[in-house]
Amino acid sequence: MRKSICGLIAVVLFGLTGSALFAVGAVGGHSHPAQAKAAVAAAPVAPAAPAADSTIQAATDVAAVNLAAGTTQLASPKDASIGLIYFDHPWGQVAGSVSGTTWGGPTARPIIKTQNGWVQIRLDSRPNASTGWVYRSDVNITTTNYRIVISVGQRNLTLFQNNLPVYSAPVGEGRPQWPTPLGPSFIDAVVSVPSRQQRIYGPTALITATHSNVFTEFDGGDGTVAIHAYPSDPASTRGVMSSHGCVRVSPQTIDAISMVPAGTPLDIVA
Repeated sequence: MRKSICGLIAVVLFGLTGSALFAVGAVGGHSHPAQAKAAVAAAPVAPAAPAADSTIQAATDVAAVNLAAGTTQLASPKDASIGLIYFDHPWGQVAGSVSGTTWGGPTARPIIKTQNGWVQIRLDSRPNASTGWVYRSDVNITTTNYRIVISVGQRNLTLFQNNLPVYSAPVGEGRPQWPTPLGPSFIDAVVSVPSRQQRIYGPTALITATHSNVFTEFDGGDGTVAIHAYPSDPASTRGVMSSHGCVRVSPQTIDAISMVPAGTPLDIVA
């Protein structure tokens, strides 16, 4: 069983201070499915002002945006009580499992490609940008026309809808010794922050499938990167290096992006 960030009692986000971070509920680990087959609402957004769109487009994981007009296919287990077994390649070796629920909500993973009854999906495990192959018959497929791009060089976040930028804002990123990791990823879950800690982190956080390359353990967790507000220090969200690797944003930015579904593609670029 692979534990969630802080095990079965409380899930603690890898964040931006050295103190204990907020818990987001009694979320179970990503347990192995009980059996394997074959032996094994949109919020309003501000006008966009994105920078260097050519850079964003060049670095974006184009393979994940696999349908017309920037629509990405998302895979969810047909049976949430069983989850999914994934393989290293079609008809290959069993490589691991995906739970039917993630961070307390339904699991959804972006699809990279399909092949002869198989679907390649992104995973939320280390190393970053890991993928696995699952049976097409084991998943339900939905779509999203959103994606998020974070440029650490420009310290900026851009929300795209149908491949068009619809919102852009500055962000706080990891300090040089604790950089925010680059690469293709996705939004693993959108979670509510406990009321007692909303003063620090705001009411909502987006948990990503990205993990720190510096911290393999952080306050009991495994260094999962989140996108969240930081109302206790608003200046730390305004285009500066301010965190241990998470992405700090304004409350307005959280409001603008928190309607994206789990599985929404995320690209963190230079």
